Amino acid sequence: MPAYNEGARIAPTIREYLDHFSRIYGAAFEIVVVLNGCRDDTREVVEAAAQRSPSVRIIEFTQPLGKGGAIWEGLAVAYGNKLAFVDADNMVRAPEAEKLIRALDTHDVAIANRFAGVEEGGSSQPPMRKIISLGSRLWVRLFLGLPYEDTQCGAKAFRTVAWRHLAPEIQERSWAFDLDVLAHVRRLDLSVAEVPVRWRHVTEGSKVRPWKDVPRTLLSTLAIRRRSRPR
Repeated sequence: MPAYNEGARIAPTIREYLDHFSRIYGAAFEIVVVLNGCRDDTREVVEAAAQRSPSVRIIEFTQPLGKGGAIWEGLAVAYGNKLAFVDADNMVRAPEAEKLIRALDTHDVAIANRFAGVEEGGSSQPPMRKIISLGSRLWVRLFLGLPYEDTQCGAKAFRTVAWRHLAPEIQERSWAFDLDVLAHVRRLDLSVAEVPVRWRHVTEGSKVRPWKDVPRTLLSTLAIRRRSRPR
């Protein structure tokens, strides 16, 4: 769970994930929170959760790594034979993340698909945000040839053995991380489950800056396409 200045949002997310997965796995799971150059009280909030449950583990970087960099580092230290990452805003809630974990029984990788799922509660995406999202999806499909309906949802899961094959190939450390991952998933011919999820859009506290992040992400597809060509 990457966290950049998430002191106001992360506590209920951790609590829900702890409650849900402890009912399924008992103590045989962990939540790795990656403190990604936080300047607010995120550390104190997460430490309080860790004091209540040994299933919460913290790793910290004093300088921001980018969202993708924080996810990469979290997956690198995680235990278990199944790995997943989710956002701190709880847009994809714990029962929906469980669907991704279960999909790993039959697939190497599982990715959340918001567009085939149900939006519930939260705030509606602004019209311009929807237009940008649609344009980005079309660009990714045409330029990278990725057949997946939702590449950017912040919830994905991997068999650990699959991630170990992927990790050395992934160079993107910002918002293009997901695209880098999926391009190499396809190059390595790993099996992918696209899992429809219920989700809610959360605007307050969002770190996405569409007018800056989207163009940078799309520019990154040039390097991703070159690196992910068949070898």
